[in-house]
Amino acid sequence: MRKIILFTLCSLCFVPVFGAKRKVHTIGDSTMSSYQPAATPKRGWGMYLQAFFNADSIEVNNRGKSGASSRTFYETENLWPSVKKQMMAGDYLIIQFAHNDEKCKGEDVYEQNAKLRAEGKDTLTDMRGTEPNTTYKDYLRKYVNEAREMEVTPILMSPVCRAYFKEGKINAEGRHDLSKDSVDKNYVRCMREVAEELNVPFLDMTARSIEQFETMGQEYCMEHYFNCGDKTHTGQEGGMVVAHLAYRLIANSPDLAELHHLVSLPPVEQYAAYVRNIEEQGKKAAFEAKGKPFAKTLTTTKIQNLKAENGAYMPADGLWPAGEIDEVANRYIEYTLPVDKKKGLVIETLYLPVRGKGGDGMNIHINYGFGEQFRGVTTIYENTALPKNQWIEVKLEQPILVPAGEKIYIRVLPWYDSNGKPQKGKKLELGELRITGKKLL
Repeated sequence: MRKIILFTLCSLCFVPVFGAKRKVHTIGDSTMSSYQPAATPKRGWGMYLQAFFNADSIEVNNRGKSGASSRTFYETENLWPSVKKQMMAGDYLIIQFAHNDEKCKGEDVYEQNAKLRAEGKDTLTDMRGTEPNTTYKDYLRKYVNEAREMEVTPILMSPVCRAYFKEGKINAEGRHDLSKDSVDKNYVRCMREVAEELNVPFLDMTARSIEQFETMGQEYCMEHYFNCGDKTHTGQEGGMVVAHLAYRLIANSPDLAELHHLVSLPPVEQYAAYVRNIEEQGKKAAFEAKGKPFAKTLTTTKIQNLKAENGAYMPADGLWPAGEIDEVANRYIEYTLPVDKKKGLVIETLYLPVRGKGGDGMNIHINYGFGEQFRGVTTIYENTALPKNQWIEVKLEQPILVPAGEKIYIRVLPWYDSNGKPQKGKKLELGELRITGKKLL
């Protein structure tokens, strides 16, 4: 099988572009979301989808969010509500959730907590879990119906499978089927049923990714596709392959005939070179643009679902939930830069001391986004194992272009590797966040 030539994207590629183009909005989780190449080996497939569309007609607005489930994406203020503000009549919406909906092993977290309270046990604090036959379906219906109210075409795309191989085949859990003891809890089946019920285009990414991964084999997949330390998140080649699968599903769907003339598959060498050129030109423009140097120390402007004690942060109840393998979108420490309505600026370096206290399982992402809607969310730093009680100096020297009139938000999102049970007494400590750059003339 011919290997796909891969490319790298720069954060400058994801600065929102405003124009008259129709948009394809993508909403989902970390398997779709955007990452800055220098921050992590992870690549969400939504980062690469634009390469498969006619850029003169379609702009891909990738709003995949690490850690999101169908419930939390809908209920978090800067996620679904902000996507709706960006959608216009004639746009398209690709909906792909399940990975984080499975946090409660196929049960709804609210129902689970009701049972635990009745038994006098501690309740779960990770609120992402949905039950596929009930609450998962309910949230999918919400996205579909609300998109249609705005004259936006919804598309249900089943989740990318996990690389859970057994004897060369993807097992049931990898296929998002958590059925047990004759109780059917198959997320893909439930999404297909919603699509049939509401007459929505259904693209079976699960089946296509299973076919692709099993064809290539476990050894190749783990070395080339899932080279990020786990069996869920793809790297550069894996993200590109899944984006290609998404393109094929769209281009071959009879339900999306109106999109067919807007998708394209140029020679790989052409779009690889095209995106590489964007990266190189963007960096060159950012560094060579004339401007007045500045240096700032940023202070915390918002703390969400955490409490602060002497510069250290932890959940309000002191417990880090069990089973978290990724950031939680509505748990963060936020910093903001003042808006300059007339002049843009380039952030050239970012410096932040961080320390995990009480254990070596503290993980963080540092993300940025624009405006109150937190558009163009990009992960610019990832550390999935802060050493216990040791300061780590986060030093970023990756340019971020902030257009005139835009407000940039920088967020630190912590979670803890709990080893299967809630963890107490673990804290994230942050020093001063300092940035340098230049105000454009």
